[in-house]
Amino acid sequence: MKTIKIVIAFLVMALSLTWFFIGYNQEYQASTDFDETESHLVVWSSTHVKTYKGFIKNLAEDDQVTLFVPQPTHLDSLFCQLNLYGVNMDNVQLQSITNNNIWIRDFGPVFLNNEKTNKTKILSFNYYNHTENIFPYEYQAFVKERLRASKIVGIGGARELNGKGLAILVEEHELVSNPSLTKDMIAKELRKKIGVKKIIWLKRGLPQDAVFATTPIFENIYTDGANHIDNFCRFISPNTVLLAEVDKNETNTNPISKIANKRLEENYTILKNSLDQDGNPLNIIRIPVAPLLFEKESNFNETKIFIKPTSYLNFIITKNKVIVPSYAQYLKSDEAISKDSKVEIIFKSIFPEKEIVMLDCIELNRSGGGFHCVAINKPKPKKRKKVV
Repeated sequence: MKTIKIVIAFLVMALSLTWFFIGYNQEYQASTDFDETESHLVVWSSTHVKTYKGFIKNLAEDDQVTLFVPQPTHLDSLFCQLNLYGVNMDNVQLQSITNNNIWIRDFGPVFLNNEKTNKTKILSFNYYNHTENIFPYEYQAFVKERLRASKIVGIGGARELNGKGLAILVEEHELVSNPSLTKDMIAKELRKKIGVKKIIWLKRGLPQDAVFATTPIFENIYTDGANHIDNFCRFISPNTVLLAEVDKNETNTNPISKIANKRLEENYTILKNSLDQDGNPLNIIRIPVAPLLFEKESNFNETKIFIKPTSYLNFIITKNKVIVPSYAQYLKSDEAISKDSKVEIIFKSIFPEKEIVMLDCIELNRSGGGFHCVAINKPKPKKRKKVV
């Protein structure tokens, strides 16, 4: 009898500890794009200098920027270059690193905050299995804080979080990135590591952002994107989602727009019929898809046509601005000028208190990303509320 009591007591204790740690982890939530920012983390790119100068200048006007500079670029030389361009260098901290991968959104740290205690943690997911990611080790040494780790591949640009326990993921991307895992297994790890209580699973991303493949997406058109959600669906508050939309007049103008329309409307139906973590419907605002960009590329005497991942939803929110990709400046077409103007008006209505900056993003699109892909906002520490 005594042995049975001991076993029962042990089981109760184990169960209590299990529930404690589950609840403990769920009290930590990952930061969002709309949180108040302490600093924007960016990795300098020597191959996208023109775009980076304009981007960093806008970021640093009112916000702090931590600019990681890949070796062998000299910090003094870059400081002078940015200073001459008119960047507010009082708001820019330069840090030399070895990593030269610019897509920090995808492999960079995930900042977690416990709303009850205001304690923070930093997490690092695995990067794509075939790619070495040394940045977490360098960042860990830089901030002098140990980074927690996750066993799954988790790409920052491929997940949208509302800071309250709701995540939106793309099924196709997550299962390809974690081929040995099921959706339930991925959900369990996200619940354990970043407090995700509920996941809305969208089916597929934009065809113009499909990953590189040896076969064309249509006839002789190839893709070299990333299939990330931040090109077509973004949280701007805990219950408001921006979702890309193909204009009805564009749907049948070309096969890419037709495919995009079908996928986006399928995703819209999923979102419209979904509830947030507290059982409330989402507020969905539609944003026009960006003009399509086709470019010829030659390789070993073979010429292919590639479609680039243009998107108005690959934007960045700062203290006083929203930096939105612009296409009129490069394309100079009536379509691009009209769309840029329409998108700017929509963003002004969504963010009436902020300046909307339409900034050329073609250089980054050609490489497979956008502004959201090359920056992470480290959240400002929240003050613990005093108990009265």
